Amino acid sequence: MASNVILKDAYKRFTLDQDKVLTPEDTVKRFKERLKEVDLDLLEGTTRIDNGRLDIPVYFSICGQDARETIGAKKQMGKGGTPQQAEASAVMELAERFSFFSFWKNPKNFFVEKYRNLNNRAIPFEAIALSVHDDCDDLDKSREVFSRLPLKWTWAYNLTRQEKVLVPFDWFFAINEYNGPSAGNCVEEALCQGICEIVERHVSSIVNCNKLRVPAINMESVTDPLVLEMIGKYKKAGVRLFVTDFSLDTGIPSVGVLAYDPSTFPERSEIVWTAGTTPNPQKALNRALTEVAQLAGDFNTCSNYMASGLPKFKTLQESDFVIHSDGEIDIADLPDISNDNIRVEVENSIAALSRIGMEVIVINVTPPKLGIPAYYTIIPGAHFRGRATGTSVGMFSAKLIAESGNPEWAIAELHEIDALIPGRYYVKFFLG
Repeated sequence: MASNVILKDAYKRFTLDQDKVLTPEDTVKRFKERLKEVDLDLLEGTTRIDNGRLDIPVYFSICGQDARETIGAKKQMGKGGTPQQAEASAVMELAERFSFFSFWKNPKNFFVEKYRNLNNRAIPFEAIALSVHDDCDDLDKSREVFSRLPLKWTWAYNLTRQEKVLVPFDWFFAINEYNGPSAGNCVEEALCQGICEIVERHVSSIVNCNKLRVPAINMESVTDPLVLEMIGKYKKAGVRLFVTDFSLDTGIPSVGVLAYDPSTFPERSEIVWTAGTTPNPQKALNRALTEVAQLAGDFNTCSNYMASGLPKFKTLQESDFVIHSDGEIDIADLPDISNDNIRVEVENSIAALSRIGMEVIVINVTPPKLGIPAYYTIIPGAHFRGRATGTSVGMFSAKLIAESGNPEWAIAELHEIDALIPGRYYVKFFLG
């Protein structure tokens, strides 16, 4: 059973780049020492992969045998405004992925049961409906459909309500996939990163799906020295930046950055559009700028990045609503919930999301052997790439039934759904 998450003071000791409780050098050192202690072959090495044109470092962490077998990948990427932070980012990305996949692949972490048999121990059905943005008039019937569904349940902790709760892991994974895993030097650092990533993808999805013209951010108002240095590096390389406020109604600062190089696009580079979210607006811009560098391949290598939270525009015309923004504001006009204590930042984030009806639920996925804090964050109602937009509890239930691997049972259950909520197109689709 999951234990309570007790937030403790976590004062920042490193603020030059992103805000951390350890320096990047100590983060990498501690990770390597931990691997030696527990005899895990996770890290073969780290290497810088950018060609130096932007002089904004990007690193690979090369997976060892245990990591390759668990994650199914050979490397993880890391970013930062300094080489030290980019290397630490790559190492912690590896820790994050290894932790999440280790948890996911261990059947001992789950039990299969139907919602109707869990009494009051499970997540409220309202949160299930919110997770797929289902506000239809027949939710009572949808609840009956969901209640019949055998799902993989695991214990989690609701940080908003401060209580343990059972959550259907496979339900939320079908919606969010790898959106939400995080690792940190301490529990509070990991939680802050996980919450911010969910919010970052949430606002990105809303801005993109609705083609919102949000305010531009006046880059002359930026004061963070490292951010100013990175902006100068982009200008020196001839890369054009369009920086916008993605915070919306969340109360948490998010910054969007669209970047392209007129001298190499489209022959040798792509338009990059990404976002960053942290409690501090200038650190959010830092995160977005380093993400651009990670995706862009120095804007001269013919690289082809995989779009994540935001789509990849093929033409400038497609990005018109981003380039021609809705007015201009200073970066100090964005929300700022930062604090020298990361515990307070986590609490501020939870409170901000609570004001817009969102609750923060976390699953502790820390591998006992590795011992580096890692979590999987779930925020029902948060958008992600439009994956659950326009869907319903019935549709996602039908999808999971159809993918169960038990055709006879699936056909019978789909007919039951058709009887409960008749005429739904997705039932006919999954029946074939």
